[in-house]
Amino acid sequence: MAAVSVGVGSWIERRALIAPDQAALVFGETTCTYRELADRVRHVAAGLLELGVSRGDRVVWLGANHPAFLEVFFATAKLGAALAPVNHRLAGSMIDELVAEYSAEVAVLGDGAGEATLPGVRSRVVVRAPAGSEIAYEDLLAHPADISVEPDVGFDDLCLLTHTSGTTGMPKGVMLTQGNVTWNVVNLLSLVDFRSDDVTIAIAPFFRTGGTGVNVLPVLFKGGTVVIPQTLEANEVLRLLDQRRVTVGFGNPDLLGALVRSPDWRTTELGSIRCFITGGAPVPERLLRTYAERGVPLLQGYGLSEAGPFVLLLDAPNALRKLGSAGKPPLFVDVRTARGDGSSSSQNETGELLVRGPNVMVGYWNRDAATRAALDGEGWLHTGDAARIDDEGYVWIVDRVVDAYESAGQVVYPGDVERVLGEHASVDDVGIRADDGVSVAYVVLATDQAATEQDLLEFCRQQLRPYQVPTSVTFVGSLPRNSVGKLLRHELGASART
Repeated sequence: MAAVSVGVGSWIERRALIAPDQAALVFGETTCTYRELADRVRHVAAGLLELGVSRGDRVVWLGANHPAFLEVFFATAKLGAALAPVNHRLAGSMIDELVAEYSAEVAVLGDGAGEATLPGVRSRVVVRAPAGSEIAYEDLLAHPADISVEPDVGFDDLCLLTHTSGTTGMPKGVMLTQGNVTWNVVNLLSLVDFRSDDVTIAIAPFFRTGGTGVNVLPVLFKGGTVVIPQTLEANEVLRLLDQRRVTVGFGNPDLLGALVRSPDWRTTELGSIRCFITGGAPVPERLLRTYAERGVPLLQGYGLSEAGPFVLLLDAPNALRKLGSAGKPPLFVDVRTARGDGSSSSQNETGELLVRGPNVMVGYWNRDAATRAALDGEGWLHTGDAARIDDEGYVWIVDRVVDAYESAGQVVYPGDVERVLGEHASVDDVGIRADDGVSVAYVVLATDQAATEQDLLEFCRQQLRPYQVPTSVTFVGSLPRNSVGKLLRHELGASART
């Protein structure tokens, strides 16, 4: 008896059997049903096979969010190959270095792909109009779909080769298997009430694991609809939330904050939304309250690429009671905190957060030493994040372990200071950087708000221990952040404008 694929590449085919006419993807005025999407995925898989892609190969995606990304993702999974999304906003030299390291057979280029050299790539498929030796994506779709593909793809096959942000060096490729991707969805379903008639909106970048893993893949797994905006302009996103009756979503605090600042925020109908998941950066209390006032619960979570990415979630009933916590793990994730010697931290003691579960990566691509440093012999992923677990089991992410500094003989995590300063009425954004025992708070003032350095330092003295109070405050126009809103702490000094 022939083996039957249980891999990610079979999801859309199986959904098309259950509800063929249900809308799967919406892009602009075009709606693609599950029957149509399954057919397109078969054609794309046949086209990639014709280009020489086979089991174990890598296919690069470079560009902005587009339905073609999801078609290529499921097609490569069907072949037992791996999709390697690369951040198209990186410097061209870094993109080329990543692509060369992946030894990719094919690159699919969407809008914003730029002019990267892409060394070693034999075939370039473009979503836009082709030029020179480039292949049009529509030509890829034109391949007969009856070409035989691998029927026995399983959970151990590599599925997704995402990469770390590269904020402190060369990005590392994170190897997620078909099983990792599947268990990530199962974990989300164990805590979040996804439904078969859900509509979500894809506003986080697909090249990030969270851009697909938190809301897009769970919704497709359940048979719902994914709306892909053609632009991330706040007014357009708000229009789609109303017009498409979006029910669930995901976005980092920066993206969700931009919606609040839109002049259309107050007049947009949001009654269809049951919840939005957020994470990737600390979530300000005022953002939680602003959404709550509009009847939209924000579920704060925590994850990282190496865990597929879902690790923790704070449910809506406890969102304000446990404000600042990242919540608890889902059904098939274990977490603990550890001291430097590897022993478990005590309750409420800050230590490194360790994660274990079937969603955790198998390692970094071609980085054996980094893999051994991240994954120990018992399967625990060492996240590099400092955290504490309270007496109710809620996890509080404190900061990055490497960002801790010493002040008056005490260890200070800048995230603790940033959370306090961020609650000052005049502060819109804040980042702390410490060098040689001197800590500077870089502060962006809220629109039409005013505060002096002494105002903010006095606020800190009232809320923090003496050794945690910053040495000084520098006012800036903006803070350096990456595409998911994470603070680029090492770039803080360069952004100062007094």
